[in-house]
Amino acid sequence: MLKKLVIFVHKWLGVVLALFFLMWFVSGVVLYFVPFPSLTAAERLAALPALTLEGPGCCLAAQDAAQRAGLRPAVGGEARLGMLGDAPVWRLLATEDAVPARAVARAPQPDARPRWRTVDARSGTLLAPLSPDAAARVAEAFSGRRATGTEWVERDQWTVPQGLDVHRPLIKVLLDGDDGLQLYVSPGAAEVVRDTRRAERFWNWVGAVPHWIYPTVLRQFPRAWHHVVVWLSIPGVLLAATGIVLGVWQLFLNRQRWIPYRRFWMRWHHILGLVAAVFTLTWMFSGLMSMNPFGVFGGAAVGPQARAQWAGEPAPLSRGPRDAVVLAAAQGMVVQELDLLRIAGQAWYRVRGRESAGIPSQWLVRADGPSATMARALPDAMLRARLQMLRPEAPAPAVEKMEHYDDLYYARRQDGAALHTRPLPVWRARWADDGVAVYADPASGRIVLRTDAGTAWQRVLYHGLHSLDFAPLLARPVLRTWLIVELSLLGVALCATSCVIAWRVLVPRRRAARAQGPARDAGGAWTA
Repeated sequence: MLKKLVIFVHKWLGVVLALFFLMWFVSGVVLYFVPFPSLTAAERLAALPALTLEGPGCCLAAQDAAQRAGLRPAVGGEARLGMLGDAPVWRLLATEDAVPARAVARAPQPDARPRWRTVDARSGTLLAPLSPDAAARVAEAFSGRRATGTEWVERDQWTVPQGLDVHRPLIKVLLDGDDGLQLYVSPGAAEVVRDTRRAERFWNWVGAVPHWIYPTVLRQFPRAWHHVVVWLSIPGVLLAATGIVLGVWQLFLNRQRWIPYRRFWMRWHHILGLVAAVFTLTWMFSGLMSMNPFGVFGGAAVGPQARAQWAGEPAPLSRGPRDAVVLAAAQGMVVQELDLLRIAGQAWYRVRGRESAGIPSQWLVRADGPSATMARALPDAMLRARLQMLRPEAPAPAVEKMEHYDDLYYARRQDGAALHTRPLPVWRARWADDGVAVYADPASGRIVLRTDAGTAWQRVLYHGLHSLDFAPLLARPVLRTWLIVELSLLGVALCATSCVIAWRVLVPRRRAARAQGPARDAGGAWTA
């Protein structure tokens, strides 16, 4: 009875999900080599023009510019000083400082949410969002190409992630060239926030979009998309698990023969299932874990209170942005962008640009205090003390400086993008009583990662099982790539046999024979 139930469940789940499994394996291989379109921090910085601050009165500090513009910077929000054409501007993630009382009483208005705004750095004037023509000029300056068309986009296939909500609506700019380059410009931030190319878009239609169930019509509703993926993954896990049970059952408990099936497709489905079923199950299960179903992993984000504790009380600035740019330029840097860091009650300018040889570089310049201290990174003593004070209610943590990645803080690819998302060295504070760890970047003065007791499980059950990003394989990228591709091809073969079997279940042979008309049996009688 139990075996019949397992067969029934496996059979009909296979009929429903066979094509989904085939799609996930094929699209997963494509996604591994062609990720979803994004504009990395390295690409954005490389395209920025030189920051030119002329005259002793240039420019306002970020807080002063926001106050004059009637903006209230968001908690932990960014403030970046750069160029818009020939004018220096502050790009602020902020809300309007004055919202009408009747608007607050009703449902939240778009202006009440943090959005990117652009403020003239000389006068503090809030600039109007870009027009399509102005956005085209921004895209041309970014790419060095001629714009051939513009289009307002609230949300399309390549800008559907929620991380771009603070920029919407966007302006898509088409540019000349054989690669079909398209840039998405934020009218509020007056800068490019995403780029796509024709080949990238094509491969994502057979990679990320089907693999993540990511069509715009569904993904624009995050909760609905989450539920669809979770409730597709749960029966997928059950299908793979029942397949393992049946395969082992037939292999070891069948007294007549190990492979009891004589028909070609059933026989190879059984053989491939014995080989590929385990990693098929682990991939399905880890894909389910990627959605954090039912909140099993909790949340590990750095909250506003921790960020405020990290920043400390605001300190009055004793020097302006132009002073920091002049000091960095005197060291041979071509300055491109400046932002303000606050940590432990101190204020520092982070000046970013490139050296004379084109190598990315940065300087930190003290913005308060009597002297303009310059450094490549914040003082070790400051970071160590701040990390120890970050959770005053907990026992003192173990604090150390890391020159190499560990099991929770790591990068899958050792390239320029990793230097921005997972920089080294970092300082790590670990609280042994509850498993919380905080990683702070001395070059940017920011907390780049917070982990808790559930993060280690998520690291294994999602990242490890789904992407095979265990430390021994990350150290051997060629072997990791070979394993992912070979195991995926085995999964494709297994799913191909599943699709054939599912088709034969839905269209049995006698139905096909009935469609061909009556036939005479061996005794001479006509049968249907």
